Amino acid sequence: MPSFTNNSTFPTFYSLPTTTDSVESDREWYMVAQVKNNMTITKPTLIVTDKSGMDFAVTFEEDRNFDLKARGLKKGNTIVLPKARRLEKGPGRKDVLVIEKEDCEKVKAIPGSLTKTLELGSGLTDDDKSKACETCQGTVGGLMRCTGCETVVYCSKDCQVKGWSERGHKSDCKIFKSIREIWT
Repeated sequence: MPSFTNNSTFPTFYSLPTTTDSVESDREWYMVAQVKNNMTITKPTLIVTDKSGMDFAVTFEEDRNFDLKARGLKKGNTIVLPKARRLEKGPGRKDVLVIEKEDCEKVKAIPGSLTKTLELGSGLTDDDKSKACETCQGTVGGLMRCTGCETVVYCSKDCQVKGWSERGHKSDCKIFKSIREIWT
């Protein structure tokens, strides 16, 4: 699981390598941004906002039938772009991200805001040994893992119900599940 607080793994838009920069082939990085608008006219195009608040366009080199919404790439959700590279447009023009046809399938969506994704992702580790009940923080007895996201644990059915209804796990569960699917 990558560290969501690492700025070289999760750079801002203007920290991304450009299409003309040379980069190490084994280096992993991900542009994560919140979808602001779908601006598709001739090519599938999204306006997104990165963690620094910078708005920019993401254009997909696909035909108009490339269904962004069906892929979860809709307003308010988080887009994940592995190894994204910024296309410099020149003086007086805004740089963009262009997703080549062969890379479109690598783009993923997380069903939640960028802020919530970064917050939840920052709390995840590969080491589950220190897990405590999400609701009461208890560690006694057999902890049961949420079957939806396989991330959060509960010590009892009562704590699970409280976690789901009172502590917001209902919405967090989908985000945790998407994060696990993308990075494990």
